[in-house]
Amino acid sequence: MDEEATTRALIVFGLSLLVGPAIGGLVGWLKNFFWGVGVGALLIGCAGLYGAATLGWHRYQSIAGTTSVQGSLVEFVEEESRDSKGRTTVSRAPVVEYVTPDGQKRRVKGLGGGLSDKEWGDPVEVRYSVTDPSQALVADFQNMWGGVWGLGIFGAFPTMFGLFFIGMAVKEAPEKSGRAGKPPPVRESTPGQKRWRTRGTVLANLVFLAGFALVFLYPDPSPMKQFGAGFMTIGAGAMLHFLVQSLPPAMDFQSRSILAIVGLGFLAFGYGAWMMA
Repeated sequence: MDEEATTRALIVFGLSLLVGPAIGGLVGWLKNFFWGVGVGALLIGCAGLYGAATLGWHRYQSIAGTTSVQGSLVEFVEEESRDSKGRTTVSRAPVVEYVTPDGQKRRVKGLGGGLSDKEWGDPVEVRYSVTDPSQALVADFQNMWGGVWGLGIFGAFPTMFGLFFIGMAVKEAPEKSGRAGKPPPVRESTPGQKRWRTRGTVLANLVFLAGFALVFLYPDPSPMKQFGAGFMTIGAGAMLHFLVQSLPPAMDFQSRSILAIVGLGFLAFGYGAWMMA
């Protein structure tokens, strides 16, 4: 289901990986490094977000015309894929059997690596098209929304980095031209503000440490659950640092934005790992 939308989204994103650096390099040569990196990253990011939005919309429309049924895992089949260097990777793709209202048994193959925590005969939810019951997909996060999530990440983070570098370029321009205004006076923190900043920093560091501990100690045999819990906790620690550094007198926004980008990155990857477990 949605094969055409997926292919189109991947083509657009793949082209952006060629066009973005090329145009970014030209802009960098005409203006400066920050502008070049910013424009190139924005082109890649916008292509990724476009792909995620179009694929998500098509997936939403296709799911609206489906109905849910409980199937069962019947086997895993090995699939081989080869990268650009000729290296072969083998993954196990689950095959799920389901029964349509006419009593006919049908099978659908999920994405490689999916349902790795399940065994033969375990129940698995399937969604199939009401108009064409042979069109179906395994109704877990990886098969339904994994592509949207992946393109969303590959779109959101280049976009944030692009905006960051363009902000650096805009800030640098007046300084180079000598037209920069007088910098605002530096405000000293009051004793109360220092106490709150110190407490918040200590709490954020503890959350960081808890995240690293969860990667190894989370009480679940699934590595994806462990990484998901740990990464989301680390991301929460980074976002807490961002909030602490935003307390008055706040740190420079561009410096704080790095904490926000790192935090959102860990939260996104952690959420995806958790949902695909």
